[in-house]
Amino acid sequence: MINYNPRESSDLLLDTLWAYRTSKMDVIGCTPYELAYGHEAIILAEANVRTIRVNEQGNMTTKAYQEAMSIMNLDIGAKRERALITLINQKKLTTESYNKRVRSKSFKVDDLVWKVRLPMGHKDHFYGKWTPQWEGPFRAVKVCSGNSYGLRDMNGNKTRTNINGKFIKPYHPTIWEKYAQNIQKSFPEFWENMHK
Repeated sequence: MINYNPRESSDLLLDTLWAYRTSKMDVIGCTPYELAYGHEAIILAEANVRTIRVNEQGNMTTKAYQEAMSIMNLDIGAKRERALITLINQKKLTTESYNKRVRSKSFKVDDLVWKVRLPMGHKDHFYGKWTPQWEGPFRAVKVCSGNSYGLRDMNGNKTRTNINGKFIKPYHPTIWEKYAQNIQKSFPEFWENMHK
């Protein structure tokens, strides 16, 4: 509808909103108009003659209209409660299905972690596609709310901002670091002479 008349989209907005507000939603079991006003949207041309009395001249009386609306309003509280319960249940189901795929990570103070290199996806010209995506190790020095952590590198420099938990992962030493640790433990004198 708007594709054919892009300049007239503002004129079609009221019709679109009316269609949305008077369409029945499966989630809440009724129309948004009905939840707001307590009754279905009634177009006077389609009014049910049995419910609304019409006087001799063919005009609907105010009293008859008010009676018809009051009958429909009796059930609005129950409809709103049912809609709210349905929405809450739908939200729980959505949360459960989302959380099935989420792996929670939590770190404690003094844990060693890797941190994502920011900006993500940035490639170094020298390494090309072999540019490392993680950097570290960092030590967690502060656990903040919202699964964020204050980090400090091994030289003692603190990161400028806290890092969200989804951008860090547990640190496991590489094979070369393990090899260096074994040499340091097995041959401490050689290690000291090598680092002088």
